[in-house]
Amino acid sequence: MGSRNAEAYLASPAVVAASALAGKIASPLVLEKTAINAEIKVNKKKAEKAQLVKILSGFPESIEGELIFCHQDNLNTDGIFPGKYTYIDGLAPEQQAKVVMENYDPEFGSIAKEGDILIAGFNFGTGSSREQAATALKYRGIRLVLAGSFSETYKRNALNNGFLIIEACDLVKDLKGKFGSERLTVRTGIEARIDFGESSIDAEGKKYSISPVGAAAQELIVDGGLENWVKKNL
Repeated sequence: MGSRNAEAYLASPAVVAASALAGKIASPLVLEKTAINAEIKVNKKKAEKAQLVKILSGFPESIEGELIFCHQDNLNTDGIFPGKYTYIDGLAPEQQAKVVMENYDPEFGSIAKEGDILIAGFNFGTGSSREQAATALKYRGIRLVLAGSFSETYKRNALNNGFLIIEACDLVKDLKGKFGSERLTVRTGIEARIDFGESSIDAEGKKYSISPVGAAAQELIVDGGLENWVKKNL
């Protein structure tokens, strides 16, 4: 909604009318109280078989950097790049970099350093399809984003703009257990190394497997995004 303090509840006309009469969020239906008989089952991701990946010319064989941890799940694009800046024409890269993550954590800009690797929670980049949510992090000097999972729209936007993102759910779970959720942004002090040839991440003496970064994604990163790739291949 453009503000860190905004609160919104999306509802049908019937729920809105019932809520107006009740003075609180209410249902227009009278529902019988029924005991819930269910359980939650978490399926552990199977370990992927190690496989060597061919690295294209210009694409790094590995990337190293300190992990900067933002624990929030479902961090939407408004949290990453505030809506009030989205439609300002001609917003320079350095201006985008200055306000990135402002709605999530106003201290992010002073905590993050160029060359960091951002690691976030699950479903990172949900919400609107604004491309600045990817480019602003790129302009801030974040080398890449690791997360438990990504919105598919955010994933496409990031690669189209030559910004690398990788799912690393096991590493995210370990960091959530270690750092909790009291601080929005944490400099972990953990130096991580992503080996693209082996499709793995080394962090704190532990190795995590990741999905291979294929040739198509590598090409987009090397060329600086889809627009440049199209120009090169015309």
